[in-house]
Amino acid sequence: MDRVKKLEILLEFGKKIQAERNIEKLIKLLTEEATELLEAERATVFVLDKEKKKLWSLVGLGLDKQKIEIPMNEGIAGYVATTGESLNVPNAYKDERFNKEIDKKTGFRTKTILAVPIRNLKGEIMGVFQVLNKKDTTFNEEDEEILNMLASQAGVAIENSKLYSQLKEAFSSFIESLAQALDARDHITSGHTLRVANLSMLIGKKLGLNEEEIEILHHAAWLHDIGKIGIKDSVLAKPGKLTEEEFNHIKTHTILTKQILDKIKFYGKMKDIPLIASSHHERYDGRGYNLGLKGTEIPLLSRIISVSDVFDALTSKRHYRDPMPILQVLEIIEDGKGKNFDPKIVEIFFTLSLFEILNVIKLGRKKLKLTPEEENLLKSINLKTFFSFLKKKQNTPYGTKKPY
Repeated sequence: MDRVKKLEILLEFGKKIQAERNIEKLIKLLTEEATELLEAERATVFVLDKEKKKLWSLVGLGLDKQKIEIPMNEGIAGYVATTGESLNVPNAYKDERFNKEIDKKTGFRTKTILAVPIRNLKGEIMGVFQVLNKKDTTFNEEDEEILNMLASQAGVAIENSKLYSQLKEAFSSFIESLAQALDARDHITSGHTLRVANLSMLIGKKLGLNEEEIEILHHAAWLHDIGKIGIKDSVLAKPGKLTEEEFNHIKTHTILTKQILDKIKFYGKMKDIPLIASSHHERYDGRGYNLGLKGTEIPLLSRIISVSDVFDALTSKRHYRDPMPILQVLEIIEDGKGKNFDPKIVEIFFTLSLFEILNVIKLGRKKLKLTPEEENLLKSINLKTFFSFLKKKQNTPYGTKKPY
């Protein structure tokens, strides 16, 4: 490949990596590009963790996704990270700085090494870009120039990725803290939002949602009851049956949820979170509230939260009743197909294993203690099989009582 062609590829590649926010995918892109441009057998991007004083890499092309973690002052990469110097090593095993343990760990035979520092815009070292074993020869000055260009692109992209991740984590933490503060108003319903969010994400992953959709689902599930902040404590914690007026009052929490979340600046696909979070009481048959949406008019993620919300409500203690037996709960979910719930979501729900369901039920409560044998057994039985077993064991059906 001639020099002009390599530069053209580098420029085009720069645009691609600046758009990637996932650090693992970013590292994979960088290593793929480096091995192609430099005709190397393997490439690794090490990221510097200054607090732990370590270099780590989640992905190295040719490493089958093995994680490498080394002290920042060891090996060729460690030398580059601490000195800021580039290194071109024509014979790895003759260089005393080379750490042979990594070869032993990975089963790879290192011959030649080219390693350069990765710097951020302030010039601070934030990692090392390393390529190994140039095909049929050793690395030259042109290779070093190209790797430095890649490292420069990598520095900006990794820094952006880290900042993006930190912002995401801060936002998620804010949302979860907000929801948990609401849960804390009533010790009886404490943990409800946590369980609904976790069950919703289990269903979403089984349904095949992508990473972005799972993130939106996570946020919306955590915020689905935020409007209850405007509901009277005397109604929320009433030990007996609600009057019609009280029930109408509690139904307004979906309106309040929408109004509260509409005031938060959500961008891109996140802008649908207010509608998703506030639509979990819509019914598949159109008889729900607040908008009376029907079928696929209801956002898919709301349909997921709806099943999770009802399941947790029925399996949890409330002021007016104890938790329902699991058979009765599953009867209600099954009977709600096409009425309260999207039939497809219910089908996915019943594919969850007993281990997954028990872990959700126990969130925020007493920890589940199992032997490895018990854990494997629970993982091998899904809800559909368990439900069939319970129905055979108890011939009397629960009936069709409404879950609300």
